[in-house]
Amino acid sequence: MSRLPMGIYDDLDNQTQPVFYIDPVSTNIVIFGDHATGKTSFLKTLLIRMHECIDPSRQTDIHIADFGGNLGMYEDLCQVSACFSSANEENIRRIFKTLDKKIQNNQMILRSRRFLDVYNSDAEEKPVHIVLVIDNVNAFLADERYEIYHEELLAYCRDGLAKGLSVIFTATDISGGLGRFMGSFSSKFAFAISQDKYVEIFGSRVFEHMSNPGRGVSVIGGKLREFQAFLPFAEEETELKEFIEMTGQIPVKTEKMRVFDRNLTLDNYDKYVSSAYVEGENEDNISVGLDYYEHMPITINLNTVRSLAIYGKKGFGKTNLLRVMINAIRTKHPDYSFVFFDDGREQLMEFYDKSRPDDKYFTEMQDMVDFVTENGYYRTSKEKAKTVTRPPTVFVLQNKNMFNTKGEILMKQKIPEIIGSAEDNKCWVILAHMRKFFGANARETEIAVNSSLFGVFLLDNIAEFAAERGTGSVFGEMDVKELKAQYARCELGDGYFYNVESDDLQKLKFIKIDKDDGSKKK
Repeated sequence: MSRLPMGIYDDLDNQTQPVFYIDPVSTNIVIFGDHATGKTSFLKTLLIRMHECIDPSRQTDIHIADFGGNLGMYEDLCQVSACFSSANEENIRRIFKTLDKKIQNNQMILRSRRFLDVYNSDAEEKPVHIVLVIDNVNAFLADERYEIYHEELLAYCRDGLAKGLSVIFTATDISGGLGRFMGSFSSKFAFAISQDKYVEIFGSRVFEHMSNPGRGVSVIGGKLREFQAFLPFAEEETELKEFIEMTGQIPVKTEKMRVFDRNLTLDNYDKYVSSAYVEGENEDNISVGLDYYEHMPITINLNTVRSLAIYGKKGFGKTNLLRVMINAIRTKHPDYSFVFFDDGREQLMEFYDKSRPDDKYFTEMQDMVDFVTENGYYRTSKEKAKTVTRPPTVFVLQNKNMFNTKGEILMKQKIPEIIGSAEDNKCWVILAHMRKFFGANARETEIAVNSSLFGVFLLDNIAEFAAERGTGSVFGEMDVKELKAQYARCELGDGYFYNVESDDLQKLKFIKIDKDDGSKKK
């Protein structure tokens, strides 16, 4: 990428108005200004110039944190990997995680060499030019949700250029702690602001300049000079659309970071799934949603995952998750039978199909215990194995009495034994609404159940859950501070899947389906 023409400046010594340029590969840039003075237009012009000078042999990935709410129209530019507003906290965190990965990849390529030397060379493998744009950085720094990223952002500004990362800010002033970042910015531009702010930015007073939009001051050629910035377009909406279509024909490697802007459904699933995903033919994989960061499917393999538990808030999607899993299993394996166990409140009634002769629905504890014992799902060590002809069976258990004294025998002994022999008996167990255990043997029961689980879903804010209600669950031993730093609060439809055996925790957006959508399930 060559130097980019951004406007003209007043060269009073020679009575001329030459063009001034910016090289975003080798400098960090900060743009100051009051409301409607031209700073966002300057940023837009910079984005357009970066696309006018595309070199397909050199990759540039631009990541925009749009805290000003003015850049949404520019998200379709071919080198813009992400353009996220502040509305969804998780998306901003995704930007920082993505930057870390790309910086690490650059460092592996550079091997202690200077970024510009390798980037501008004819080497077959070049590092990526990574760009972080924060429009209205004052709002970002003032938002307590992102305090954990302040030091990381400072490191980006201080050390990023050597690793291929350029940082671009727009701001109203250096308040809110922005001042400590300024030593890393060699390119500073200021549109109309008060005199004291000019002094803070440039260290000197500025003569009053023309007040028309786009007029500002910057250090150009070693002197503080007035400039007039170019506009990105004369007719932004029409010309931008045409420009995006034109530049979209240029082959670039920038991969778009997808964003969930609505519920994930069967109809829009293909829109959100990562382009890197290649659909397999394994009929025993059922997809429950997409990973929040890579947008890869979160799947449950029925060959290996024999037991699942669901924790979550009321109204946060537990029944919907059950619907996704049950519909998927019935679609892929119509011969499987289901055994439902609730406490009489008919919470599972929507899933019970009386026309299926092998399906069962119980509400009494003793009936459930008798059924699993008589049909060979459970046996004591002294009993011989029973030869029972029955279809593969999915147990769906949602009875509050399982968690008190009445349920100790079932939960402490029989359920772990059913799960332990599930592969031989061709069965699965879904604990549809896990709660805290009560009773004389509560801790022993918790240990027995937790040690038998293959996977656990949580539809709640994980840090809060682990701190307040996680005792006795598989989440109880997790580091709450680390969870707060790593994951944002959940929106409706968000949650987590924890693979107990691999100790792998993933945040995901669950597929949302209605009662009648089973036939369409992927």
